[in-house]
Amino acid sequence: MPRAERESSAASAPWLQGAQPDSAGQAIERLPGLAFAFEQFALNIPAAAGSLLKLETAPTLDAIRPETAFTALGECEGQLAAVLHSGALDAKLMLIFDPKIAESLIATVFGDESVSVGERPPRSATTIEFHLVAELARRFAGALEAAFDGFGSLELRLDRLEKLADVYGLGRRDGPTVEARLTLATRLGPLALAVLAQQAALAPLRKQLATEPGAEAGGGDPRWARQLERGVVRARVAVSAVLDELPMSLGDIAALSVGQVLTLHGSGMGRVRLECEGREMFWCKLGQGDGRYSLEIEAAVELEDNSIESALAN
Repeated sequence: MPRAERESSAASAPWLQGAQPDSAGQAIERLPGLAFAFEQFALNIPAAAGSLLKLETAPTLDAIRPETAFTALGECEGQLAAVLHSGALDAKLMLIFDPKIAESLIATVFGDESVSVGERPPRSATTIEFHLVAELARRFAGALEAAFDGFGSLELRLDRLEKLADVYGLGRRDGPTVEARLTLATRLGPLALAVLAQQAALAPLRKQLATEPGAEAGGGDPRWARQLERGVVRARVAVSAVLDELPMSLGDIAALSVGQVLTLHGSGMGRVRLECEGREMFWCKLGQGDGRYSLEIEAAVELEDNSIESALAN
């Protein structure tokens, strides 16, 4: 059917022009693994595209929502999209890029960050920009594929890049789709990214996606646990290098003066002990280079085992 006839037919059937939450919304709510996979996709992006996009932080997953193909593609009309083909699912997925993606890539890759891309008038992508976006799409596809590894294989490959102009790009315009929206925080400002997939395409993974990741371990919210883990590993702590320790009275300390020489006991055999928050960690060798002192880690500190079990064993 020609496109004009399809548009005329759609005008006489207004229900085709909007999302159908009764059928699509329930499918999203029953797939907790889907949220986990897209969160993992956001975490995979810095490693996958770090050399192309100068990200300040890991991307933010803003929303996962059910939509019809007509609504989702209509909202992004004119934007550059990467059409991905899943060999395992025999289905198409889309990565829909921010309108500023091409110029942002040029600015970050070639170091031209002096002018905000938002100040430039819109224009068609050049050949080199087109190739850069294609390479970025391939890396995003790899990050997305890895994010779904725990649920099933996607086997994604880049089919083509295109400017969105056809609401039938994913098949039926009223077909239920899943749309994940992310925000990429770059040095040049935030960039939007959308991932679009047909719900029918995810049918082979439905059983796996319907299982809450980590649910069999019992207790706790896995999303909260991941956020806590990320916060803990990023926490800043003080590390101290201890050459020796001297027992001194308050009177000895009060009598200290500039130029006085303190004799070390040498209990560390000339080595420096590395401590973190009072906990002994490593023995290090003191060195110097380029006008700075340095530490070379030699061995872990073997702590004495004072447990009851150890005493009974001896």
